[in-house]
Amino acid sequence: MKKVESKKDALERLGQFYIPVWENSDKSVANAIRIFREKWRSYSEESKRHNIITLIKQVIDPVVSGYLSSLPNQYLSFCPISREKCHYSDLIKLRGFRYAADQIHFYLRDFVDKSSQTEQDILFISTQDMLKSLFMICEGKKPNRSKLAPDINLKSDKKTRLCALCGNTTEFSQFMHTWTKHGYIERENNERNNDEKEGKKKRPDLSTNYCINHRPKLHDGSWNSLYKQAKRSAKQFEQEVLRLRRQIAHPDRQNAKSGDKLIDEYFYYFMLDSSLDPTNVPELRNLARKMVDSRLTDNKKRMLVLRRQNKSNKQIGIKLGEITGKPLSNQAVSKALGSVREAFKIY
Repeated sequence: MKKVESKKDALERLGQFYIPVWENSDKSVANAIRIFREKWRSYSEESKRHNIITLIKQVIDPVVSGYLSSLPNQYLSFCPISREKCHYSDLIKLRGFRYAADQIHFYLRDFVDKSSQTEQDILFISTQDMLKSLFMICEGKKPNRSKLAPDINLKSDKKTRLCALCGNTTEFSQFMHTWTKHGYIERENNERNNDEKEGKKKRPDLSTNYCINHRPKLHDGSWNSLYKQAKRSAKQFEQEVLRLRRQIAHPDRQNAKSGDKLIDEYFYYFMLDSSLDPTNVPELRNLARKMVDSRLTDNKKRMLVLRRQNKSNKQIGIKLGEITGKPLSNQAVSKALGSVREAFKIY
């Protein structure tokens, strides 16, 4: 029987190409990751011949499907893929490595809350967490440098992701997608040229954290007012994203978990007939951004629910006074409801 290489020895041998394997995880999945890390050195998302998503499909997907097939059905509702219809490579190809990792985290958090911490539960948690770690590491696996023109160099090992303030891709991500799609990037086989000096070549001024609409400064050097506005409401935006993702994960019940019954009820009715699902993260983030930019406050959400319950403006004002300690007049309620965009009303 072949002896399993120790973590220390594997780390020393593989260096930057080491991928961790979790204890108390499924042995077959852990072994698949060991095989994967031996092969992935020359792979990237851009390469056609050595595409890393194809490697996931060949090495990881079959083993994960086998593991899921061995689990009772109740575990599958806490997994972003199914054992038959969808594989992680499909999810990654559609949405990217970061999205796949985020989805595992999202489902796993719900599972941990409900878990009885049995041996099988711990095995499931550790295995899913190990896969999340794998995909987060793979997200940054790109050629170290791409040459766009003789005097322009771009480090393409920067991670691509969604904008921090909405659901659009970052300016850098969009640029990389456009150029790689049309084949304009000449990839170099050598990772680095020793004789190249930083600062002597032009680099595109592309934001890796924000989309073109929300980049802090415009290309002329002036501050972006949309960035400032969105940044002030960043906390509320993330809160709305979380509520939307929780609700759409279980649309059959009130699941926004806001801590307020009326707000939870609003999200239940608002998302009840939605065509979105937990995999539509960009769309959910853009929806949250529209909510915030439209000034759809929690008080307005409460008003909409109370109006749906056929409460009068006076009754709504009194009820809000009981919740917030500040009763509202008929006119204030009417004005607030009148300011709500049609898209956010519930009937």
